[in-house]
Amino acid sequence: MRAAQEKLSHATLEHAAQWYVRLQEEGDQTSVREQWQCWFDQHVEHQAAWRYMERVGERFAPLRAEGERAGRLLRERGPARLGRRQTVKSLLVLAVGSMAGFGGWQTASRNGWTADLHTGTGENREVALADGSTLWLGARTAVDTRFDARQRLLDLRFGEVLLQSSVQDRRPLLLQTGAGMLQMAATPIRVAVRYAQGTARLNVYQGQVEIFTRTGTRALIEAGQRVDFSALAVSPPAPAQKAGESWLQDRLTADAMPLEELIDALGRYRPGHLGLHPDLARLAVMGTFPLDDTDHALRLLEAALPVRIKRMTDWWVTVEPA
Repeated sequence: MRAAQEKLSHATLEHAAQWYVRLQEEGDQTSVREQWQCWFDQHVEHQAAWRYMERVGERFAPLRAEGERAGRLLRERGPARLGRRQTVKSLLVLAVGSMAGFGGWQTASRNGWTADLHTGTGENREVALADGSTLWLGARTAVDTRFDARQRLLDLRFGEVLLQSSVQDRRPLLLQTGAGMLQMAATPIRVAVRYAQGTARLNVYQGQVEIFTRTGTRALIEAGQRVDFSALAVSPPAPAQKAGESWLQDRLTADAMPLEELIDALGRYRPGHLGLHPDLARLAVMGTFPLDDTDHALRLLEAALPVRIKRMTDWWVTVEPA
């Protein structure tokens, strides 16, 4: 879903969201549907944005029956003049609140459901591996495990993991991503890896890790270092980030982190769409932000930076220039 979003302009996504809300509220009016159809037919980007909107909306499908029942109760018990707009917004609030139990519904890819290990939106998970090592999965993560007589292999399809091992085992401990393979040194190790959109980030907190990219580039990363790598190249080492492991305590520690990275991380811990105006992407952020209360995290951003939080609905939120 994130990939689809990044190919679309911020403005087009906002227009699609406005149309979605308007059709929810006024869709029984022929003129409104005709206006929407005109907008939809104008450009292929409008159609792509609308499909993205529909996918976001589909996340609330399991609650449709409950929402319709709640809507009837609102109309029956509420004031006689309760309008359509108020009813729709009330249903959205109910849906968003109830989605806490449907975290797995929002994995970054439907293929994640077939992975050996996976998490949904806002869900972290600790796993004891077959060799005695420990793997933590961050939100929206999918991992396959392949342990046999020759090797211990973790295949990170997408998402974020923290791996810790002090196991004495002759089999190599490997972690594979779409960008390349990581081989852990035969010493105690603690590493964090995030993979998305063809790029991986590696933070090494203990031990050594050797990277083998898909095109043959090799690099040895020491404890205390961080690199980004793709199938083609490995970035120069930089100091390891606390953010790579702070999420275990339901918080994200940002040390001059680009705002786009922070918003991407917060988006994995809340239902719906969390967007960012492109002009703010490289704005540096310092501080610690709660992942178990992303609304509070957004308020902290609004207080510290020249930004404002725009809420079209409770499930469609964007960060805009102040």
